[in-house]
Amino acid sequence: MKEEELSEIGFDAANAKIHIKRKTDTITIPSIKHVKHEPKEELFSDATSINSPLSGVFYSSPKPGEPPFVVTGDSVIAGQTICIIEAMKVMNEIKADSNYKIIKILAVNGKAVSSGEALFLVKPE
Repeated sequence: MKEEELSEIGFDAANAKIHIKRKTDTITIPSIKHVKHEPKEELFSDATSINSPLSGVFYSSPKPGEPPFVVTGDSVIAGQTICIIEAMKVMNEIKADSNYKIIKILAVNGKAVSSGEALFLVKPE
């Protein structure tokens, strides 16, 4: 569990379900009294995710030591390679299916991802 940064495992025998939760870093921000803060949801209001089409290891760059395909804030065009998923020793280039702006990179370079797992948070352009 430590190696994969898992924080929770659950099992429901009645419905035959297994629940696994990956550890997330949380940041506690102290509140300031008498100041009203509006949530900054506009950044994520029309955001969507790019999900992994297969299980494997996520790589953000073509080779170790090379710059990543994309970084937060980049605009990508349809057909542009955004990462690699290695599955069974095959390097699968994952390409953007539309024009997007990268809001957040959710996957960790060199770590395993599951089929359907969100890799990037993006906004359509």
